[in-house]
Amino acid sequence: MKGFVILTVACSLLLAADPEALVRQVAGYDFGADGAAVRELETLVYHNAGTPDAARIERLLIAGLDSSRSLAAKDAFCRDLALLGGDAAGPKLAALLNDSATAEMARYALERIPGERSATALRDALPRTSHTVQTGIVVSLGRRRDAASVTALKPLLASKDARLAEATAAALGSIGTLEARRALMSATPSIAVSSALLEIAERSDPVAASQIFQRLAGGEQPEAVRIAALTGLARVDARKAAPLLRGALNSERSRVQAVAVRTLAQIDATALATDLPRLADRARVVGVEALASFGGPSVLRLLLDAAGDATEAVRVAALNGLAKTGTPGEIPLLAGRAAATSGDEQAAARGALIAIRGSAADAAILHAIPSAAGKEKVELIRAAGQRGIASSADVLLGCAAENDRAVQLESIRALRETATAAQVSAMLALVKSSAGGDRTEWERTLAAAIRRSPGAPVNELVSAYGSTDAGMRGSLLSVLSAVGNPAALPLIRSAVADGDPELQRRAVNALAGWPTPEPMSDLLVLARTAPNPAHRILALRGYIQLAQLPSSRTPSETAALLKTAIAAATRPEEKKLILSAVQRVACLESLEIARQEAGDPQVAAEAKTAATTLEHELAYVAK
Repeated sequence: MKGFVILTVACSLLLAADPEALVRQVAGYDFGADGAAVRELETLVYHNAGTPDAARIERLLIAGLDSSRSLAAKDAFCRDLALLGGDAAGPKLAALLNDSATAEMARYALERIPGERSATALRDALPRTSHTVQTGIVVSLGRRRDAASVTALKPLLASKDARLAEATAAALGSIGTLEARRALMSATPSIAVSSALLEIAERSDPVAASQIFQRLAGGEQPEAVRIAALTGLARVDARKAAPLLRGALNSERSRVQAVAVRTLAQIDATALATDLPRLADRARVVGVEALASFGGPSVLRLLLDAAGDATEAVRVAALNGLAKTGTPGEIPLLAGRAAATSGDEQAAARGALIAIRGSAADAAILHAIPSAAGKEKVELIRAAGQRGIASSADVLLGCAAENDRAVQLESIRALRETATAAQVSAMLALVKSSAGGDRTEWERTLAAAIRRSPGAPVNELVSAYGSTDAGMRGSLLSVLSAVGNPAALPLIRSAVADGDPELQRRAVNALAGWPTPEPMSDLLVLARTAPNPAHRILALRGYIQLAQLPSSRTPSETAALLKTAIAAATRPEEKKLILSAVQRVACLESLEIARQEAGDPQVAAEAKTAATTLEHELAYVAK
């Protein structure tokens, strides 16, 4: 509030200042001197612009400009007149346009002073000034969009001074009247003239715009101009644009050709489809991509033809197009192409198999699988899995029992994306007859199917455990661990005490790989008391891993778990793992663990690193 009062008082004092005195001070101002009076006068001018007192202030400024003894003072008065000046300032400012030293500051003011007199002053000065000053005046007339200056500007389009000619074209483009358009249309073609015409076209009615765009769409125009003209004409008059776009399809300029293809696809897809076969490979690829965006039966036929093209890039574009516009009827074609090709073409065919939408496409894939063979069957199975077709599980189970190993393996992987607990019994039967890598794939698939089912039921696995061989039991332990249902923990605990050493190892691994912290106490007991040293190591590492899982524990509670782990560790390898975990749990208890272990020469370096990290982290938190 106090600051506001001070500011208000200061403004009141400033407005009450003697304008005449300020003008006299500014008239004597020069660069390098104290500019306080210049700033005060500018503020006074700003506050008086548009008020009844503006005319009096304007007269004072004109007088000050007339009495100025330096360019700096003249510049200050011109800037003030730009804010407040009117017709009265015109003659004095116009006189300054004749001197190259003051022309720019006078032009700055006249450009901003509204009214006919300031515009007339600028126009009248054009024939009497240098090319440099003329260029500035032309820019100002363009910014004012001064229609009356077109007659004066037109001859300057032919100036040998390139900057002046370009500025004139730009000014006429900004003015944009019928006379300005005619002046530009009759001028010698140049980039500046074309750019100005494009600016006018964007603000014109469709008929006028069409005339301009047609003029600029020829092959003699610069690339950027021709592209803008072709796309603009297509927007305002598609009928007249179509033949010009068809002509541009054969352009040697790749950007022009690509724009012509895409634009023609929007306004006359039939014409593009007719011309497409005779185009170069590059243009056909762009054309196929463009047409695919619009769809429809005619486009589908074109894509099917293009899918058999001799050029791979065209075939790939067509297959990618089928991903957008294809129907269930194209499923056999896509499966066959995916099976018979490689690289980009195979990837495009596979992508289309996945992308074609709808239950009818799902049904077409499932219908085709039983009668397909070899690689084609593998591709259909892969598509069923990647599409996540829920109804495919029974078909995939049948394929998983076939003798073709590639079909078997792809079916197992597809079931991983589609099967549920309802298929567990059938999958268990197939797991029993598998071996090696296939057995591992089945384990992952079983776990995924159960996790996908409500409640992740494991009762079938638990029941099957007691009536199967040791190898199958090991697989079931792995599956139960991946599922993470606590109902399986009693069985896994009993397996830890099994007489079979391999089952014991699989059971310890199952606890160590558990996705939640439930078996941490079991692992700690094993880490301390397991008869087999390898099992103790596995258990401790599992305990360390589970201690780091996200939980609702406080950092201090997690540090306590890690402290328990380090007490159970007998090797430096596990201690290093724990220290690595400790430094990510920022609390004083973690820092204490790191400092204590710094005395152990086997892990001193790691302990010191952890302590330093924690010290920095705790110091940052304390801030």
